[in-house]
Amino acid sequence: MGAMDNDQNGREVSTSVGGWGLSSVQVRILEGVAAGFSSGRLSRELHLSSKTIDYHVRVMSDKLQAPNRVSLVSRAFVLQVLRTDSWPPRIARETVD
Repeated sequence: MGAMDNDQNGREVSTSVGGWGLSSVQVRILEGVAAGFSSGRLSRELHLSSKTIDYHVRVMSDKLQAPNRVSLVSRAFVLQVLRTDSWPPRIARETVD
């Protein structure tokens, strides 16, 4: 689904996106939320529980002080974390350090 960063051993690592740290899992979840996917669909596609998906959405929402998924996606676009020129939404590669 989206951008992923790995260390030398292939393990997923956190990246700074738009000034806030996102894990590769959070990147994929944010892209899915922006595309309108439910927690259930994301959990099936990412092989995670829906509670794990909801946890990551809540963590990202807290970082951006977004009360819901719509606000989270809106703020991610405003902060140019998500690209405006693609569908489904993708993380802006130029914002990844």
